[in-house]
Amino acid sequence: MLIEFTVKNYASFKDETTLSSETGSRLRKLKETNTFSYKNPALLKSLLLFGPNGSGKSQLINALSTMENLVTRPTRTVTDKLPYHPFLFSKDSKHADTVFKVKIELHNKIYEYSFSYNQDKINYESLILTENNKKRTIFYRNESGVRTSNKLLEESVPKLRDNSLFLYLAQSENHPESSEVYKWFAQDLILLGNGYSLMIPDEYLELMNNEYLKKEMISFLSFADFNISDIKVRETPNSFYEQIFKRISESLSGDSNIAFPKTRKELYTIHKTYNGDELVDYGELPLSRESVGTQRLFYIVLAMMLAQTNGNQKTIVIDEFDDSLHVELASALVKIFNSKENLNQFILTTHDVQLLDSDLRIDQIYLLDKNFRGISNLKSIFDFEDARNKGRRDISFAKRYLQGKFGAIPVIDVEGLLDVLQMIHEKYGDEDGKKK
Repeated sequence: MLIEFTVKNYASFKDETTLSSETGSRLRKLKETNTFSYKNPALLKSLLLFGPNGSGKSQLINALSTMENLVTRPTRTVTDKLPYHPFLFSKDSKHADTVFKVKIELHNKIYEYSFSYNQDKINYESLILTENNKKRTIFYRNESGVRTSNKLLEESVPKLRDNSLFLYLAQSENHPESSEVYKWFAQDLILLGNGYSLMIPDEYLELMNNEYLKKEMISFLSFADFNISDIKVRETPNSFYEQIFKRISESLSGDSNIAFPKTRKELYTIHKTYNGDELVDYGELPLSRESVGTQRLFYIVLAMMLAQTNGNQKTIVIDEFDDSLHVELASALVKIFNSKENLNQFILTTHDVQLLDSDLRIDQIYLLDKNFRGISNLKSIFDFEDARNKGRRDISFAKRYLQGKFGAIPVIDVEGLLDVLQMIHEKYGDEDGKKK
């Protein structure tokens, strides 16, 4: 599971910024439900990131996604460019390296993996293992080369390209520690971005071919007050996506004959059909034609099921978690994420201030805002002395947040917005609002 993620010089994160899931010191509230207290270090089951539009919430998730892509999708040639998005509004950063670092717990061992890079090459990379309170450097890379005490890894060094990660090369040689870290990125880190409702991966849909899991999904939907009586997964023609794929392939490589699956899996929801109060039939609807909220709920629950059927201990990251979800449903899901039964870790970005009062610990709540120079800042409510020492139960976190006690709320000049609209109206519209 994720202990820490650190980013520097990526998008709006100019300065080193760390998101930590370690529990705050001397906090006992909701310890039995909201934390993995048996782990060392003790970890939180969920983190919620709040902040106004443009504060950097999605950029922080994008940073973690970019790191995952760099690890699991290596460059193919020496000329390939790396996905490099530095902070552009400062002379000292727009040509400096981007830095990524994760600290993760796997099987009672702690791995710290980090690297820095620009669009052309990796300039620094290291993997450190902590086991039984002893630290050991697996490999260390800088501009002078790679240092390692492992003979297998030493023999692999000549194969390394400047624009590729040594971790990927090491795991391809079946190096145990490198393979563990790689598998965390490839299998244990599940990222659901803000466009995740558009198409659900086949491995998620395959779960609904399992009768037990399908029954559980239908029960979950019923408890969540969704009128869905059954679910089916069908093979449907892929002509629309095939045309898009061909156009992209042709534009990138000039070859429009690259093989593409003729069919794709699609999930259908089954609904009861009534004549008045009489049940007369059943009708089905492609999930893509359900509401965005329904699609998102399916994706979230299927991700939870996928994690449960693959050993749990996953880190599931959901950007724009509350988008199109009713507040009661979003709150219920947060309670599930923090329940004793849950054995996975969740990181959520959200605008829904009411979720602040969903039985959360103060170390689970992170706030983002952006200063006048366009730099995103991340802070935990745990860092506020008032929240730790004066956390009266009769004053909600949501109320104090809206009062500006923690910052990270938008400052909106309504009168200014109205003035702009009025100026546009005066220039382009008549008294009835029609264009002249």
